[in-house]
Amino acid sequence: MSVKFKGRREDHRLVTGQGKFTSDWNLPNQVFGHFLRADRAHALIQGIDASAALAMPGVLAVLTGADTKAAGFGSVPSPVVFPGKGGSKLIVPRRQVLAEDRVRYVGQEVALIVATSAALAQAAAEAVQVDYQDLPAVVEGRAALSTTQRLYDDMASNQIFAYEYGSAADTDAAFAKAAHVTRLELDAPRLVGNPMEPKACVVSYEAATGVYDIYVPSQGITMMRGGFSVGTGIPEDKLRIHAQDVGGGFGIRGEAYSEYCSLALAAKMVGRPVKWVSSRSETFVSDHHGRAATLIGELALDKDGHFLAVRSHWSVNCGAYLSA
Repeated sequence: MSVKFKGRREDHRLVTGQGKFTSDWNLPNQVFGHFLRADRAHALIQGIDASAALAMPGVLAVLTGADTKAAGFGSVPSPVVFPGKGGSKLIVPRRQVLAEDRVRYVGQEVALIVATSAALAQAAAEAVQVDYQDLPAVVEGRAALSTTQRLYDDMASNQIFAYEYGSAADTDAAFAKAAHVTRLELDAPRLVGNPMEPKACVVSYEAATGVYDIYVPSQGITMMRGGFSVGTGIPEDKLRIHAQDVGGGFGIRGEAYSEYCSLALAAKMVGRPVKWVSSRSETFVSDHHGRAATLIGELALDKDGHFLAVRSHWSVNCGAYLSA
């Protein structure tokens, strides 16, 4: 007996090289973007001199945090809405689309250079001078809780959220009478999803209608449109998100990244579609990270080895900004 296998509808197109991923989109009259990124973990921005880059033939614009701030760009919303310990709420720092006054991690977007070719935009980025004043950097989560160094001046501490469940009093009582307590500490190292397709985006703006066409690798167009609207102030009905083929996601291709927002502003400013495709190294430093958690688990037992209580404590390093 023979069985005829029916593959997925898209398989033939993909395995024969007819896929269309974000970097395959090219629009008439498009130009190219390149991001100048922070080369240090924590520093004040004393000034940015883009005059040499702007003087290069073919360079159309250099956008900085002053431009995105003037446009009213803010932060995409946090998906965490449940209450924390004692009814507390998650503290969500404002996510700067382009760094305005301070950089808070290696790879943060400091400037967007727009030019007539991708190579020229990258070369022009080398000509942009950033005057930094270095600040102390704390990279471990638990160390950040004990240091007096604050990542945000308007926050009382570096802790953004505390959550608990169960009865602390009953658990403590069980541990107090335990004949034996075993303890284990585990580290889940920081990681990045690293999809096969690096982050990329093409944005065009239609002045007559105020509509943006945004081509991105997306795991969820609805979520991305909503976050994009909140982050930029652009109404959702003016945002058309396109995602034909997506080369992997791993949970990091659903949100509107800062790069996408600044590319939208650039497309409006220069009056031409702007395309950007990240390098693999940019993927490692600028895609959302995960894990970076330390778990301390304890088990209380009686003299016969019966379980009395379990107690665990998680410490998660959320980095400089929050994502889903």
